[in-house]
Amino acid sequence: MHLVHLILTRPDLPRPSPSDAERVLDTLWAHLDPGTGIEHIRTRPRASAVDLGLWFSGDGSSAAEQAATAIAHLLASLPGWTATAPQP
Repeated sequence: MHLVHLILTRPDLPRPSPSDAERVLDTLWAHLDPGTGIEHIRTRPRASAVDLGLWFSGDGSSAAEQAATAIAHLLASLPGWTATAPQP
């Protein structure tokens, strides 16, 4: 199992609430194609963003490519949100 961790921000929502994170999670589950290999999705609000974790199964470049395509599709279902990689 592999984890993709992203940070979601939205300019008009400087302090996302737990309800905002839950709405993001519900939207992602509603748009998830079951054949993508994504098995778990979690969201958590923080001071100025929402943490997003997506876990997918599979190994190799085919699975990674499939997951990347699925994640891009899911992010398109969140208008107004911007996804970035977490800072180390």
